[in-house]
Amino acid sequence: MTKISIIVPVYNTEEYLPKCLDSLVNQSFDDYEIIMINDGSTDKSANLIKKYDSPKIKLLNKKNEGQALARNLGIKEAQGDYIMFVDSDDYIDKDTLKIAYEKATHENADIVCFNNYLVIDNVVTNDSNKKTLGDNDNKTFIINNPGPCFKLIRTNIIKDNNLYFPHLKAYEDIAVVPSYTLFSKKTIYIQDKLYYYVIREGSTMKQLEYSAKLEEIFMAMENLLKVFKNNSAYQLYEPELEYLYIYHLLHDGGLRFLEFKKYDQIKKINQIMKNKFPKWRQNKYYRKQTLKYRIMCNLLFKEKFKLISLLKK
Repeated sequence: MTKISIIVPVYNTEEYLPKCLDSLVNQSFDDYEIIMINDGSTDKSANLIKKYDSPKIKLLNKKNEGQALARNLGIKEAQGDYIMFVDSDDYIDKDTLKIAYEKATHENADIVCFNNYLVIDNVVTNDSNKKTLGDNDNKTFIINNPGPCFKLIRTNIIKDNNLYFPHLKAYEDIAVVPSYTLFSKKTIYIQDKLYYYVIREGSTMKQLEYSAKLEEIFMAMENLLKVFKNNSAYQLYEPELEYLYIYHLLHDGGLRFLEFKKYDQIKKINQIMKNKFPKWRQNKYYRKQTLKYRIMCNLLFKEKFKLISLLKK
């Protein structure tokens, strides 16, 4: 077996791929493989990958079915002791694998979480990476790490526990990634900024037109609860799961739906909160948030849409 498998789903990112691939093939670490999954790209992405004369690159071609199934294919093909997910429009530091793997082996850790830079309009900015701290590393991981990137993950955690991504077009990460730590004997955090996360037009965070895939947040959150319940971990981590519902569904989801005047979806969110977490305002993590954040959550919950629009202006 190799030590690390880098999994990169690719769909029409020819503009960003060279920088991504350059960063992957020029690592200061040696024992790793790069699994590129071409998810039915219609641009020159596949040809760009083929031009890289590196024995480390394995190109898999499949029909377009979305990032979730592309990542799942990469997981199944992975031969490494650890997995690292990289998005094809992002890139990593030349010492990312070396630093992360050395930390993992030195600490005998199953998951190593590291920090990142944000790249906005080709300008690298420092991401604050301010974490909401839990009572232990498991709780901290659950409430802070919904995405698969910025971490090194022992491969068997995913394969042995069938923690593959559900077939969603959006939010597939939060549907399963927080549960990784349930099967980690040791999760550690390092301060090194090893990943460059690129914000580009067309991302879920910057959509200018409404897409029905935003509604998949409901299925993603339900899937996450199901994983915890199936592993008898719901009661142990109920405050953390409640906070994820507040953060990703009520606040972030509510504001996205409000932007497109999808008031029926906000009403659906509020009904879910009433049914699943009626005492959400008492959540200890929520109570640590800023006054502005808490006011926004309450206004969304009370469906004061006009007032929110005025405040945002």
